[in-house]
Amino acid sequence: MEYVLKADLFDYELVDKIFEAVLKEINQLEKESHYKIVISFHVDLLNEPRMDLVDVPLEKWKKNESREDKIYNLLGFQLDKIDEAFSLNGLKIIHASIEGDQLETPDIVKLQINSEDVELSNSTKKKNSNPIKLRTVMPSRPNHETRVSKLANEELSKIYKNLMKAIRDKKIMSEVLQINTTESNNELYAAFCEQYWDLWLCVGERRTELINILTRRIEVAVDRYLELERSNSNGNKGDSL
Repeated sequence: MEYVLKADLFDYELVDKIFEAVLKEINQLEKESHYKIVISFHVDLLNEPRMDLVDVPLEKWKKNESREDKIYNLLGFQLDKIDEAFSLNGLKIIHASIEGDQLETPDIVKLQINSEDVELSNSTKKKNSNPIKLRTVMPSRPNHETRVSKLANEELSKIYKNLMKAIRDKKIMSEVLQINTTESNNELYAAFCEQYWDLWLCVGERRTELINILTRRIEVAVDRYLELERSNSNGNKGDSL
């Protein structure tokens, strides 16, 4: 579910406006399910002069000196209040997030509520029925995505270059990636990123799964290449006779 509200990020009573708008729908949600909530505001508000005037109540260990302090304190304050309100109304929130994004106008706030599938570990089941809650404060989603994309490309580029050092033949690499034969490094790298993007960060079973798929494809492509070479070699010997 998604709601778009005429609301102000700097309003310390923002939680009341949000809850007033969505209360009826919230009461109809399945209370035994787990949910993720995402509050989005216009990222340009980070540069508003009003950010310098932020003075939300702070925990003892928090500071409110720099502009960055005030940004994180304001976003954390709003997230805490909204998360608490949902939880007090019986919803099991396992991930609460607030993030700056490129919304249509600066004077709106978006709220998304999505059900989340949760697989509880045995240790969690023994203690209680709730998984660990995640909280995310992301002042700028565009900047975050740019940084993530840069890190991903750096890691995937290393993996791709190492593969090409080992394989060396772009025709074989084209077959490994199951695309039309190409001599273009850009096309090969784009296909590699599309198919193996998760390799830059994933661990455990997912990483093992991707590596096994890639390894098997390389083995099949190399075996086919060697068989073709042997076939051509035998054919040339026959012609010479």
